[in-house]
Amino acid sequence: MEVASKLRSAVAVTVHNYQLKMRIKTTTKVNLTRWLCILSLSGGTALPLHRASAQTDQDLIEVARSVVSADRKAVVVTAMELTEAEGNDFWPLYGEYRAAMDKIADERVKLVLNYAKLYPNVPEEQAKEMLGTYTSLEQRQVEERNVYLKKFSKVLPAVKALRFAQVETRLDLLVHLNLAAGVPLTPIAQAK
Repeated sequence: MEVASKLRSAVAVTVHNYQLKMRIKTTTKVNLTRWLCILSLSGGTALPLHRASAQTDQDLIEVARSVVSADRKAVVVTAMELTEAEGNDFWPLYGEYRAAMDKIADERVKLVLNYAKLYPNVPEEQAKEMLGTYTSLEQRQVEERNVYLKKFSKVLPAVKALRFAQVETRLDLLVHLNLAAGVPLTPIAQAK
């Protein structure tokens, strides 16, 4: 019961941070979409990410990735309650897993940034290409996660491997929900 309470508290703090970040306003739709994308990847931790002219989107993504890694790891530490022996096997594998997921997340960010450049006038051919990229990324994420969940089940008791899958799913849902909230739908009037 205490673990569930800790997890709920950690998720509540993350949600609260996301809500605070969602109130930030920018001057253009492209900057808003970039900002929300970065915030979604950052896990909602308060960061003064003022866009300097010399900063690239990749610089912002790197900052966000370092923040989300720390935030995710803190939630996982709290939720998993690993023994020292379990932790010795789990954490190196977790690092590999997050690196694989980060590669997919990078491609998702590129997709969102490309969409932001085109919005609201998304040509039919580019919409088809983006849809193909989107579905490919979703499939790769599921496949990669399945591979790693099998590996986690070899180094953890089944109950803890299942718990890890649940925690990761919840964290990913928070990130996806906030990203989706910041990306406007493609106008139908543009479709042919």
